[in-house]
Amino acid sequence: MRFIIGFFRLPARLCLLLGAYLAYLSQLPALLFGCNAFASRMSSVFSRQLLKSLGIKVIIKSDFDWFRSSNGFVHIYNHENPLDVFIIQGYLGLPSITTAGSHLGRVLPFFDRCAINAGHILLDHMDPASRRSSFLRSFETMATRGQMIIAPNGSLVTSIYQRASRSPQVLARKFSTFIAPWVFVYGDLKMTGKDFYSPASILLKRLTAPSVTITCSLREEDLNAIPVSTPKKLFEPAIIDFYGSRKG
Repeated sequence: MRFIIGFFRLPARLCLLLGAYLAYLSQLPALLFGCNAFASRMSSVFSRQLLKSLGIKVIIKSDFDWFRSSNGFVHIYNHENPLDVFIIQGYLGLPSITTAGSHLGRVLPFFDRCAINAGHILLDHMDPASRRSSFLRSFETMATRGQMIIAPNGSLVTSIYQRASRSPQVLARKFSTFIAPWVFVYGDLKMTGKDFYSPASILLKRLTAPSVTITCSLREEDLNAIPVSTPKKLFEPAIIDFYGSRKG
């Protein structure tokens, strides 16, 4: 029975995948002719469609209207899956710092250009100069956009339960705002660490895999869970403790 369900699931998801890819490609002529806002909207459409083609349903939960906050926020999250970049672009609509360009460029032409147009900052976590540059650009992003989202662990290489950067604290202090900690809860995505930097492997595994849900939650009471005034030496442990306490 599972084989039969998987057999019929594949063509449906391939159709969704084709639609996603066409949405992605529509960004390229839009960027060429200076229609940057349209290209950014199509990037969001592509991201949502791609996740659907992989059998992933995304649920956003929040008990307050964070997106319309007049003060803005420095958002953080527990980055544990390579598909997070599409969740952020397709559902949260926040600019981010991402390392995705290093591997998605292999399957998505001009991904770097499209990501930058959507407001994202590209990072090579192995390059100290890139790390410094991306951090400096985050000040510009906060100044112009008012909000952004950062993975304190930097990349999938290091778990947020082991290490966290002080960058969110520095930004939040500079712009006199709160740190908004999102908690991403992942279903069984049928992936291993070996798949994380292989778009082809993720695609092949997810096209016939059972549907799964990723829930992204932000609670108003958690705006005070990691105070910006926390002493420098205690800030990293505060993030690690917070996400450890929310770990499903």
